[in-house]
Amino acid sequence: MNAFFVPRAYGFVGGKLVWVQREVNVGIVGALEGFLKAVKGKEKAREILEALSAEMRERAWGKEVASLVKGGEKK
Repeated sequence: MNAFFVPRAYGFVGGKLVWVQREVNVGIVGALEGFLKAVKGKEKAREILEALSAEMRERAWGKEVASLVKGGEKK
């Protein structure tokens, strides 16, 4: 298969190709989501991305403010 646009992401697990980006302009998060869905399944990919989002909010805004965002920790 020839690459027909740039960038094109490839996902490998244990040296085996398990995922190839097929859509244009999905961005870093879209590529990560596609790879995680292929490797972990749709539900686990959602959990991982939600946890990553919560961690990034906490780093950027602090724990107290990040917990106010929908899906954040409850007090």
